[in-house]
Amino acid sequence: MEQRTKNTYGVQIYEFVKDILVVCPKCEGQAVVHSGDFHTLKFAHTDVKVVCSHCGFNKLMERVSPRKDDKQKRGNVLIFGAPIDPFFHLPVWLCTEFDGEQLWAYNLEHLDFLAAHIGAKLRERNVLKFNVKSIGARLPRWMTSAHNREAILKAIEKLKSK
Repeated sequence: MEQRTKNTYGVQIYEFVKDILVVCPKCEGQAVVHSGDFHTLKFAHTDVKVVCSHCGFNKLMERVSPRKDDKQKRGNVLIFGAPIDPFFHLPVWLCTEFDGEQLWAYNLEHLDFLAAHIGAKLRERNVLKFNVKSIGARLPRWMTSAHNREAILKAIEKLKSK
């Protein structure tokens, strides 16, 4: 494990939503939410779908019909930063309990990122300006504490083998 990190305060959660591992709503196996080019902001509803390779479940994100007048509100609610996928609100596959808290990740790349940040003893903020929306700035204290470091890294290794 690296002793220091330099890039964790410049990365945002949106960069990990390309392929999200979720629990299939039909068979409770591992499914994948493909979000197309969401992370590059070339987002179209037709790109977002959930697919389960175990039972064959698949679903496209529903397109929102246009508003009939200005008083009517329509749209999809995208929830980021919770142990559910932002599009279909399905629980993420990579989730476990840790000391009464939830340790979770969208995919293996996200899990590797968390392991690098948590495992580093020195976390440098080498970005042009302080970014409060970065993952490094948003992680809870229990997760970044040196006291919990080894136990959390073990939990991350268990999630990787799930």
